[in-house]
Amino acid sequence: MKKSEFIIIKELINIPIIKQYALLSQTEYSKKNPVSQEKHLLWKYIDNPEGLSYAINGYCDDKLKARISYQRKTFFFKNNIIKGANLCDLLIHKNNRKLENFFKLTAPFFRKKDIPHSKLSIMLPNEISIDIYKKILNLKPIGTLELRVMPIFNSIKHEKFKINIPRIITSSSYKFLNFILGNIQKIFKINFSKSEVKNQKYEKMIRNYYKDNLIQGERSQKWIRWRYSSKSRINYFLEYIFSGNELIGYIAYREAEKFSLKILVIMEIVIIKKNIFIELIILLKLISLSIKLKCNLILSLRSIQKNNPLSNPLFPRIPNLFLPTPLELFIIVNNDLSPEILDIRNWKINMADLDIF
Repeated sequence: MKKSEFIIIKELINIPIIKQYALLSQTEYSKKNPVSQEKHLLWKYIDNPEGLSYAINGYCDDKLKARISYQRKTFFFKNNIIKGANLCDLLIHKNNRKLENFFKLTAPFFRKKDIPHSKLSIMLPNEISIDIYKKILNLKPIGTLELRVMPIFNSIKHEKFKINIPRIITSSSYKFLNFILGNIQKIFKINFSKSEVKNQKYEKMIRNYYKDNLIQGERSQKWIRWRYSSKSRINYFLEYIFSGNELIGYIAYREAEKFSLKILVIMEIVIIKKNIFIELIILLKLISLSIKLKCNLILSLRSIQKNNPLSNPLFPRIPNLFLPTPLELFIIVNNDLSPEILDIRNWKINMADLDIF
């Protein structure tokens, strides 16, 4: 019997390919996983306001058996616009997982650096693939990201240790927390709103956010509307932050489950007016949300910057030595970009920028 040839094709991601992506994902993940659902993939790739992206797809007998794709993305650095990409969704069908096929699939992006429309591509490998990238492809990370975690003790006690805390105590503590939060907000005139804000007000705020001259992903209102759209199969929450009538930022978050724990994941905190009281209000707000949503942990993943909000002992950073897998950022660059891009100290990115969908 003739052996089927594994053929690699670079092609623009379209709706028929999305349908094949969903079927390929279902051979590896459950059908409930967002990456196995056509609607989620349509949002992720087709609806991206930056435009359509290319993928390297692997075929056997005209059937899709492998893929590696990216999303087009825009970065800002020192008043320069850099067209880039977010590398994501490497998957090879279990029956075709051979080293030869892996090299064929990854060569265009990682060896030839042939990534259409991109001068700067980012990637955060998961715990399964990171050793493959480092040991087989010999890719080197530019540095590590910081993971911060805050346990919600009442919830963890109940979930992990089966200690039943009387509802009157949890209810009273939640009401007391909201009472404190509400009064601090009144004193400092800080409010949160889920309502859409006017474009002029948003653009004024985000221009201030870019002023620190660090490498960061675009945060236009068009991008924000897409990133946290209801079209995603993941339920995102976006709340704008006001100081009086002035828009000073926003918080974005979602719920997730890992290791039998329910987690409030902070996608990002964008803030242009920092002081200890505003940060305290944001922290209390997140704790209140966690209790309301019955989450066990609050979690944040981002690059390390001294001006990051909530960089204090109340929201502790987990040392890398306690992590089973390093949280390392990899980038693929064209030679004509500044060497400063290779220094992670010049980066300001978070979960909203990465392939965490």
